[in-house]
Amino acid sequence: MTSNLVISSRCSLFLTLFYLLVSASLTATSAQWVWPKPRTLSWPIPLATILSPNFTISSPYHQHLSPAVNRYRLQILTEHHLPLVPPPFNLSNSSPPLQALTITVKDLAAPLQHSVDESYALAIPTASSTANLTAETVWGAMRGLETFSQLVWGLKPLLVPVGLDVWDSPLFEHRGIILDTSRNYYPVDDILRTIKAMSANKLNVFHWHITDSHSFPLVLPSEPALADKGSYGNDMLYSPADVATIVRFGLEHGVRVLPEIDSPGILIIFINAPSLINRSIH
Repeated sequence: MTSNLVISSRCSLFLTLFYLLVSASLTATSAQWVWPKPRTLSWPIPLATILSPNFTISSPYHQHLSPAVNRYRLQILTEHHLPLVPPPFNLSNSSPPLQALTITVKDLAAPLQHSVDESYALAIPTASSTANLTAETVWGAMRGLETFSQLVWGLKPLLVPVGLDVWDSPLFEHRGIILDTSRNYYPVDDILRTIKAMSANKLNVFHWHITDSHSFPLVLPSEPALADKGSYGNDMLYSPADVATIVRFGLEHGVRVLPEIDSPGILIIFINAPSLINRSIH
């Protein structure tokens, strides 16, 4: 009993010291509530201004960036984020309310692939009602939108730092997670929610281990018997439409879906459906 109390006291002391150190670090570096921490973030004079309730985001049209722009604008205006450690700041008397964010993308055609340039620069000036986000690709623009969304905080009115400059580029080209839906089936909504969380953390690869010897939940129109015999059940399947939805949702969140159809683990299905062997041979 005494030993448990000692351990508990030490844990409490450690957590308290950790919280104080983190608080001091966040206070000293001002706007470092942005996650992941950008390569460079400069906010030399901690000033903030009001974010206009009519705030807009303008960007060139892109089939994946444009939905992201609409999503982030709604999130910025409705989330009312409150940082764990409120930043020390003064409300600027000379800065107008921030009315707009303008996005400039140098290469709209770059696909989301390994080693794609995801760098961006974000500038929120003191004496202008417009912030500027410049990126090499649409994928870098999405990272910049995530950063900007994290910089807005407060209830009513919403506040945003001014006199702030950010430049960022990922340290690692591949930043992802793997989800095994062969051993454990996950509904489509759960997969979409996972991708959404990945985007908030600026991860870029969703490794989807769809099939293995445990189950084959992927419906292939050319071989429907694989899923019929190999899935856990008729309510644990991924249709072609499901796959298309997941891939599209990933691209709109800057996440590349990397599917894995395991082989020779798939051979176990032939044991459950011997007739498939003859069809495969022929």
